[in-house]
Amino acid sequence: MLMNLLFMYTTSKPVLFLILSLLFSVAINAQVPTDLYVFELHKAGSTYHIYQPKFLSGFNPGGYTNQPWFTPEGDLLVSVRWLDENQNDIYQLSLNDSRIRRLTHTTSNEYSPRFDPTNEYLSVVRQVEGDIMDQQVCMARLSGGVFRSVTPDRKDVGYYTWIDKDQLGLFRIDGESSKLEKYNIVNQQARKITSVVGRTLWTNAYGSIVYVHRFSNDYWYLKKYNSDAFSMDIIMQTPGMTEDFALASDGTYFMGFEGKLFCYHPDRNTSWQQMADLTIYGIEQVTRLAVSPDGSKLALVSTKINE
Repeated sequence: MLMNLLFMYTTSKPVLFLILSLLFSVAINAQVPTDLYVFELHKAGSTYHIYQPKFLSGFNPGGYTNQPWFTPEGDLLVSVRWLDENQNDIYQLSLNDSRIRRLTHTTSNEYSPRFDPTNEYLSVVRQVEGDIMDQQVCMARLSGGVFRSVTPDRKDVGYYTWIDKDQLGLFRIDGESSKLEKYNIVNQQARKITSVVGRTLWTNAYGSIVYVHRFSNDYWYLKKYNSDAFSMDIIMQTPGMTEDFALASDGTYFMGFEGKLFCYHPDRNTSWQQMADLTIYGIEQVTRLAVSPDGSKLALVSTKINE
């Protein structure tokens, strides 16, 4: 089937555009359906505003279009699973010319796409099907090549962040809980940082791993782990029981909760600032978020409540 469809809108009602042809031959199973949006992002005083929303997952109606990450050029990498299929692959969405490019086509599932700090490799969490869990961080050259594991002794990786070209922060699945680990891909040495963490990991401008600590049923905290000092600091209590956030290059944090979008900067704000009520766009629940390197765009993923 030759098609390449992208939904875009500038009001609360979507308009469908047929843009370009692309060969789809993917196998994907049923996952929770997700919708991907991108907003223009504008800083005003001590807070931010969003405007000109675009609905980007119209090429995959009812499917899974998730885990957005911005490339240095401002394109979006996403993990895609088609409705009623059983395979996740990585796609690149060009926001400038509305092109969709498929980056992986393998027998394994690929999630959490990133470029490594050298921008020479595509890194993913690869899930190898089987009776025993096998999820590893793998890399392949952007110029062409096969994936190789960089965490061969860690097969329970759920999510990750690059600290530098040799080190990762790993979210590892630990029974019914989770743990955060610093991992060196050169010598495969690891240091456990803490447990009971959220799935979202980012690295700030100073090389600290930022994460959510699910401290109790009532209190969740945004924290950072300072690699050099081996210390952890609380940034701010989360606006609700939510583990997903984005970090802009200027140090601003973005989180969504109950259809509302919030931002917080430790040097400018004393509390979370509400940026927008997303329910006017039909967005009831925000999960993954990402900010473009130049701070001009915010991507977010929405899942329908009770869906």
